[in-house]
Formats: sequence, C-alpha cells, structure tokens
Amino acid sequence: MTAREARRESGVSQKRMAERLGFLSVTLSALETGKNVSSSKIELYLQRLGYRVVVVSKSATVEVRE
Repeated sequence: MTAREARRESGVSQKRMAERLGFLSVTLSALETGKNVSSSKIELYLQRLGYRVVVVSKSATVEVRE
C-alpha cells in the first residue's frame, strides 16, 4: 500500500493531512509522489497514519513481529 492509499483509506484529504502535519499541500503531494522530501517529514507522516519507521542496513535480513 502506498502512502497516498493509506491516507485515503483513513478518510483524510490531502489538504487536511497537510494541515494536521503543518506541511504545505505541495510538500505532502511531493511526499506521496516520491519526490525529494526530508526523512523527518516522511516519518511524521507515516506515524500519523499509524505506521512505524525502522531503518535497517540494505543487506540486513529482517523479520518483523508485532
């Protein structure tokens, strides 16, 4: 699922989500379309949608458990 799909599934418009995060709508649009956005903004956005961000080495073998 993409970030945009997750936001839409949560029933929040792009404009409203941008307001909640303190972003400009253009910033949120850039984030959702894969343009260059700071990692801190990406993390804040995903947290607001209920996701957790975990950074691991590209070569790592990872298993996620909740």
